[in-house]
Amino acid sequence: MGLRGVFLTSDQPERTARFYRDVAELPLEEVESSGDYVYWKLDDGRVQLAVHDAQRFADYAYPPLAASNLTHLYFRIPEQGAFLERLRALGLSPRAVDDVVVTVGDPDGRHVMFGTA
Repeated sequence: MGLRGVFLTSDQPERTARFYRDVAELPLEEVESSGDYVYWKLDDGRVQLAVHDAQRFADYAYPPLAASNLTHLYFRIPEQGAFLERLRALGLSPRAVDDVVVTVGDPDGRHVMFGTA
């Protein structure tokens, strides 16, 4: 048994997928499923990260709960200064910065952590 995936829901999933492509540099791909249903995913064969439309994903997932701590994402970065520079180039400001972690808000309000540890 092991972790298989993290599914994020969003009112604007394409915008959220673009955030994770640009900021976390995740190669999310657009997937069409069941006719007109589209979502974005990264799947390395062990763990999948997917971004789904909140309303269409499941009744219990809508509206998305940005303040919920049910979803916690932490990405490892090699160097904080370069990451902060990338945020500036993207026109984004971190919500918080300490010696190890830069916290960024995603388009749906989730606090996403990028750290060197």
